[in-house]
Amino acid sequence: MTDSAMELPLLTEVAEHFASDELPILFEIIPALDEPSEEKKNAPPRMLNAEEMQRLLQQLEIHLESVFTSKLNQQLEELQRLAVDMAVSEFKAELPGLLRTALKSSVENSK
Repeated sequence: MTDSAMELPLLTEVAEHFASDELPILFEIIPALDEPSEEKKNAPPRMLNAEEMQRLLQQLEIHLESVFTSKLNQQLEELQRLAVDMAVSEFKAELPGLLRTALKSSVENSK
């Protein structure tokens, strides 16, 4: 979880501040995420331990792998379509010659 996600209030904390007949608006519940709280401004940066660092690196690796796989799959599909289109075009171009050759050989074999 990110630090900003950890700072969000729980639903039970929010609900106790409002009467049951009036529902809060989102901006009334969650402070602006752009502006860090005073505690956050004065707090020293949090250091990650080796376990957290390893976990974050694994998550990053998994995310990058899925992005690359998705992009490569898209490109592979496009290249496969292009290859099929080219093969069909080549076959269409050679088809008249193939038919003539087949007709000639069938005529010669029937003699």
